[in-house]
Amino acid sequence: MRRWIAGLVALLLAAAPAAARDLTVVAGGGPLQDHMRRVLFEPFARAHNIPLRDATYDYNIGPIRAMVQARNVTWDVVMVEAPDLRQGCEDGIFERIDWTVVPRERFLPGGTTDCGAGALGWGIAVFFDERRTPQGPATYAEFWDVQRFPGRRALRMGARMTLEIALLSDGVPAAEVYRVLATPEGQRRAFARLDSLRPHLMFWRGGQQPFDWVGSGEVAYAVGFVGRAANAMRAGQPLALRWDTLLYAYDYWAVVRGSPHRDAAMRLIAHLTAEEPLRELARVWPINPVTAAVARDPAIRAANPLMMTNFTDRGVHISTEFWLDHGTDLEQRFTAWLNR
Repeated sequence: MRRWIAGLVALLLAAAPAAARDLTVVAGGGPLQDHMRRVLFEPFARAHNIPLRDATYDYNIGPIRAMVQARNVTWDVVMVEAPDLRQGCEDGIFERIDWTVVPRERFLPGGTTDCGAGALGWGIAVFFDERRTPQGPATYAEFWDVQRFPGRRALRMGARMTLEIALLSDGVPAAEVYRVLATPEGQRRAFARLDSLRPHLMFWRGGQQPFDWVGSGEVAYAVGFVGRAANAMRAGQPLALRWDTLLYAYDYWAVVRGSPHRDAAMRLIAHLTAEEPLRELARVWPINPVTAAVARDPAIRAANPLMMTNFTDRGVHISTEFWLDHGTDLEQRFTAWLNR
């Protein structure tokens, strides 16, 4: 009996801090999150009289999986990348969205999943400093042309997006990239293409790294997040952004399974994806909302000429299904290639 009582007390003590803590929303950090805190998070907390805090992470869902398995959930609403959301939903680490609270019809096609409500679109593309290199590459084939465009290049560390770029540089049409990359020959072709550029390549982990490298002159041409590039250009930095090299995807808001604030978390997602808060955010940041009324608003698109939504018809949509099927193997192969 004493052992049973001790176990019950320990369980109650473990649960108490989670129940008492503030509603917590987690995203990727940086200036965008600073704006979201002021324009999205804090107004919700005031309107609903709900204590709310925000935190940042590197989009690695390992800690989320661990807290769910340990039944010690300390995050509630998290911005999640599409492949991780799909896998996490299947594995039971995210709640299913309550579509009676979050209106499912408000999103662009592909903007909802069982466990996710569309947050923001994001993408990567080639950029460079026009003061140093006024005639930079406009395509990935030109990005590989070190004779015409000399200097170091920077790509993202990892197989995802990097292998697509390698095939695009080798003349594979955008519509055929994932079909080709799914074959052994296509994979060999992509890694061979990386081999040909390797002496000129650097790889970045954090989103600010390629901008620092280009700014210092350490790298001549880089692939980086278009939102950061657009915001820097709006601030007057002399960057050129090549939209024909765009690869893009959606991130989603999700609720961590076992959140003690599940109902408030669903209401928060409804607020985060509502028209008016996102219109306000668009006034201070060139966002790419997945809420259709905002994404398609001609006035917002005209006021944000560097908004990614204006250019998605020229880009490649990153395939969630492909990376769920092939990601583990290709990431391992990329790591082995990098370390050899």
